[in-house]
Amino acid sequence: MKKILLAIAVALSAMALAADEKEYLRYVEEADKAVQKQEWNRAEELLRAAMQLEPSNPQNVMLLSNVGMFQYYRGEDSLALHTLSEARAIAPASTVVLVNRAKVLTGMGRTDDAIRDYDRVIEMDSANYRAYFERAYLRMNRNDSVGAAADLKMLVKLRPDDPNTLLILAVSSSNAGRYEEAVSYYNRLIAKEKRAEYFGGRAMARLAKGDLAEASDDIGQGLELDPEDGELYFCRAYMHLLQYDEAAAKADAALAAKFGVDPRRIADLFSLK
Repeated sequence: MKKILLAIAVALSAMALAADEKEYLRYVEEADKAVQKQEWNRAEELLRAAMQLEPSNPQNVMLLSNVGMFQYYRGEDSLALHTLSEARAIAPASTVVLVNRAKVLTGMGRTDDAIRDYDRVIEMDSANYRAYFERAYLRMNRNDSVGAAADLKMLVKLRPDDPNTLLILAVSSSNAGRYEEAVSYYNRLIAKEKRAEYFGGRAMARLAKGDLAEASDDIGQGLELDPEDGELYFCRAYMHLLQYDEAAAKADAALAAKFGVDPRRIADLFSLK
């Protein structure tokens, strides 16, 4: 009888565990749906409920990392950093947690700390594409041409035809004044997929080269794809300035500001005329 009772108890325990696991997965799936709607509070509540249901589940550290990113998307940078540092303490070997924390540190303007996190990621995973990509942008913004070039070289080695690789190479080439090279990268991007941002980038490179007619065509094609792309209006404002049409430039500058371009960039543009 005792053996029978023990067997029943074990079976009931297994059933309870299975029920908890099913409920855990349901919380995670519901959180994913909330994320798709950018309902960050709801997504956090669901993941915390899952973690509370199964406190020893090894996947909880990833859920905690996700919670940190939800907080970041809500604009709660300090709280997000605390949550991700907590996740880092639990799983110091997780590159996912470190990459997420580096993103938050970047958003907080703590570039040195972000780069150090990307350094640690690369020490643990020398083929981590995202870490090289993000670090390259940070190094470019700091005018660290040597460090950025090393990261770009790794991106080409890891994923030479990836759109992100081609885009950062195009931006790097434009920043260095190699506009013909930048145009060639944008050509490859547009051959893969016609996107407004690619036409805008190529238009700016062509304007820098003095190819106004081709730039105008790029701007037109880009606006057909996305008539609310502020960067394209910024490009067209620049083009009008090059054509000494200040009234048209100001009209496009107003549209650029309306669709999200930083007013300081617009002011800088007009200071160059």
